[in-house]
Amino acid sequence: MGTEQQYIDAIGRMAVVPTILDATARLTGMRFTAVARVTDTSWTACAVRDEIAFGLKPGDELELVSTICNEIRQHGRPVIFGSASAHEHFRHHHTPRQYGFESYVSIPIFRADGSFFGTLCAIDPEVAKLDDPVLLQTLELFAKLVGTQLDAQDLDAQRLAALAAAADARELLEWENQRITALLNEREQVERVITRELNDTRRLRDVAARLVGADGGSMLFGEILEAAIEILGGNAGTIQLLDEQTGTLTFLASRGFSPEVTAHFAVVDASSGSPCGRALAAGQRTFVRFDDPDDPDLDGSNRLHLDDGVRRAQSTPLLSRSGRPIGMFSTHWAEPRELSEHELRFLDLLGRQAADLIERNQVHDALLARERELQEEARRKDEFIAVLAHELRNPLAPIRSGIEVLKRANGDVKLIERVRPMMERQIAQVVHLIDDLLDVSRIRSGKVQLKREWVSLRSLVESALEAHRHQIVAGGIDLVVDLDDPERQLDVDPTRLSQVISNVLHNAVKFTATDGRITIRAAVEPAATGAGWEQVLRITDSGVGIAAEMLPHIFDLFTQARSDSSRHGGMGIGLALSRSLMALHDGSIEASSRGAGHGSEFVIRLPVGTPASVAPAPARDDDDADLAGLRVLVVDDNQDAADGVAMLLTMCGGEVRVAYDATRIVDDVRAFAPGLVLLDIGLPGIDGYQACRHVREEIGHGVHIVALTGWGQEEDQRRATAAGFDAHLTKPVDLTSLARVASTAALKSERPVGSSA
Repeated sequence: MGTEQQYIDAIGRMAVVPTILDATARLTGMRFTAVARVTDTSWTACAVRDEIAFGLKPGDELELVSTICNEIRQHGRPVIFGSASAHEHFRHHHTPRQYGFESYVSIPIFRADGSFFGTLCAIDPEVAKLDDPVLLQTLELFAKLVGTQLDAQDLDAQRLAALAAAADARELLEWENQRITALLNEREQVERVITRELNDTRRLRDVAARLVGADGGSMLFGEILEAAIEILGGNAGTIQLLDEQTGTLTFLASRGFSPEVTAHFAVVDASSGSPCGRALAAGQRTFVRFDDPDDPDLDGSNRLHLDDGVRRAQSTPLLSRSGRPIGMFSTHWAEPRELSEHELRFLDLLGRQAADLIERNQVHDALLARERELQEEARRKDEFIAVLAHELRNPLAPIRSGIEVLKRANGDVKLIERVRPMMERQIAQVVHLIDDLLDVSRIRSGKVQLKREWVSLRSLVESALEAHRHQIVAGGIDLVVDLDDPERQLDVDPTRLSQVISNVLHNAVKFTATDGRITIRAAVEPAATGAGWEQVLRITDSGVGIAAEMLPHIFDLFTQARSDSSRHGGMGIGLALSRSLMALHDGSIEASSRGAGHGSEFVIRLPVGTPASVAPAPARDDDDADLAGLRVLVVDDNQDAADGVAMLLTMCGGEVRVAYDATRIVDDVRAFAPGLVLLDIGLPGIDGYQACRHVREEIGHGVHIVALTGWGQEEDQRRATAAGFDAHLTKPVDLTSLARVASTAALKSERPVGSSA
């Protein structure tokens, strides 16, 4: 049976695979799903769910060059897109056109040893919505589950190999019985041979039976070693495990050595001059005489063995079923001796048993670790979803209450002015939460680029303090700010670094009780690397502190490490985001605490440089928006959102018209002649990208078109620019941003709408 057919059969035996394919289809809405084996030449279907008559069944192959899976095999990352025709890379790729699909999903499947097996994939001729990060996490869990099941089947194969070893032992017993029969004429010698060889064979059979049985565990290494010493007439021996990462050998079992020698060889460099080191380097069984005067004793191993009463040893490399070195099997004698063919065969069989046991334990440990990893991922996902729901409900509750108050305000200006700031704060909290989540995603995918400039230490700290002064004063907290040189210039992204300081201050304020103290101190200190200097910012609070066992996890995503985090809530995003931002600045952030109730200290470190020149900060324009005379067309299928923006722009003097879809956008622009079009992306019929292209093709660039959408990733902004948008605003948008794009549109609208200038 060919290797690929074995994989098809292995996937076919997995009861969970049809469930995974069905779940993938339901979650993505895609009607062809499959598990495929991918090699460097071909794509082979192992399991298929086909509702679009794509025509592939298990065992069918495609040339790898005609698929996208070749890219996945090379870079090992998922490829997902909901629309090939709208994707920057895959709109020109030959594969979607060749096979007639629009949406595509392919998740790599890896084995426990890190090798690439194939993909969990799905296609559909229709556009699909696939940009939910939870969907990607779920599909990756499905792919991990397939890989885990493959590894589990390998474990079963190891057990079958152990059964085969037992069969080898039985075959050897039959062979020995035939040999004994031939020696019956030499009765006394035959009796001795029979007694010994039967005992040896029985010992080998018993160990093989233990390997197959349920009680086969680490203690079996000792039994295998004792059997080898007895069968070979040895005085001592070891079985060692090879750590490929460190290049060292450690004992799995040791017999017959003094405590001093055992301790000395407890951890051995695999490249040493010891018998096991020599055999591993040679890749074959090696015999060593410790009293050989011509053998240089470079590391003192020979003398140590001689002092312990050992003169000769053999070391045999233990190999996995794939031929990978995984350990060493050594036996030692007090007197020189040669091993017979019969003894060498027994040694090989025992070595095979030891190697199978090591490999089985490694697979078992890998499966347990993978199971714990999957359980932890599932727990953290469930916890994240629950906390996210809680954190979103918190600000939504006062917003909803504020709306009810406004409905009943009856023009009461004082009441409205009391409610409005509260609603603005809560909306800002929702936006901040979503922005933090997006920032984490961008940083992890390497899409965040710092916008560095030279700014003063004072401006960074004051910018971070702005958002917290009210809570500090209201909470009766004593704030101490001690900056060694407030005007020191730092080469940073001021927005991002202020965000880091603000995140730390947010926690300090949240976890510090009334009459507590928060101290911010800055000083220049020698860099931890010993080269250059660092700007060090220490933020200390007298709050609830951090338990010692939680300190190593304080910067992990979604971790709530404070002693009363359940009371204060929070997503556990801010500090994880801060650590990533500091890494982008070539800096660091650390936390320390003497424990619960003793406060905490966060230390932010930044490299110190010398600015060539410092450009003045741009002046802020706080004037109210004046849109008098500007015509604005608002296109959004969310009627409340569209009407809300229209009312706001009308109050600022604009002349506004609203459309709830973009099917007639070209006619609307020609009839209304707007200077500004605020266009949503996710529209029914034709989306915002298509609508913008139609306007550009039919009318030109005389009208200013701005994307006003909930899609705010860098990829969304890039697609908007490519479609012909002049600007991109992410919902919920503030009046200042609207005023800025309106001002630009007002200048542009002085040209005729039909102009292409």
